[in-house]
Amino acid sequence: DCLVALSGGRDSSYGLHYMKEVLGMHPIAYTYDWGMVTDLARRNQARLCGKLKIEHILVSADIKKKRQYIRQNVLAWLKRPTLGTVPLFMAGDKQFFSYANKLKEQTGAKITILCINPLERTSFKTSFCGVKQPEKHYHHYALSVLNQVKLGLYYGKEYLLNPAYINSSIWDTMDAFVSYYMIPHTFLNLFNYIPWDEGTTNSTLIGKYNWETALDTRSTWRIGDGTASFYNYIYYSVAGFTENDTFRSNQIREGIIDRETALEKIYEENQPRYESIQWYCNTIGIDMGFALERIKSIQKLY
Repeated sequence: DCLVALSGGRDSSYGLHYMKEVLGMHPIAYTYDWGMVTDLARRNQARLCGKLKIEHILVSADIKKKRQYIRQNVLAWLKRPTLGTVPLFMAGDKQFFSYANKLKEQTGAKITILCINPLERTSFKTSFCGVKQPEKHYHHYALSVLNQVKLGLYYGKEYLLNPAYINSSIWDTMDAFVSYYMIPHTFLNLFNYIPWDEGTTNSTLIGKYNWETALDTRSTWRIGDGTASFYNYIYYSVAGFTENDTFRSNQIREGIIDRETALEKIYEENQPRYESIQWYCNTIGIDMGFALERIKSIQKLY
């Protein structure tokens, strides 16, 4: 009776558990693999779906092509690095939304459930493009038509200034823009209806499902995403903060944690995850040493 998006990360894993075990729904799990779903995420998906006895539909892109597109965009970015164009590395996963709509129709599911923590807003990514996303838009994919135009103009300018971006990935990137911002998004977000609690999420997954954590960080956020360690290293090196800072800042604003606790957590969470960065570089076929030296040479914003 519902389709639940399952990345293998903590929030979607907990959401799948909640839909089945707490609400008594009968979900089908859905994953879009664009080449950056890690083995750890795959194992956690299998643990959840196996124990819950849930059908798991895996839609796979052309992995070789997708990784080649990432490689082309990362190498182009390294020639002229700007923080506004970092999201190009993740453009390949946005067709997730298109396939979610197709699967909802094909399976006859009544609703599609996303499990996105509203405290994980990362609107700073579009802010680096000069596009300010109003806080009232709690959906990650919500941009006004005017802001979509501004974003398109920003990327158009960057493509002209750096022709290396004009490669075989460009059509996939354009399709990603349409999938993310322009097609119907008739999804419900579970965490708009129930409170998100980090302790409950972690203890439930680890205790009930033997959910696996990463070896190179104590954080449980984005550990199944092969791209996060690389782009967060860029943001931390150049801007002095990462997604972890915005997440913990939002927790402070909501009164969930105090500032001192947040600072302790982000000090640990912002440590570079070199093993994961090495996996990312090896997977897309770039030299890690060259990439990190280039990133270190970028003028700091702090």
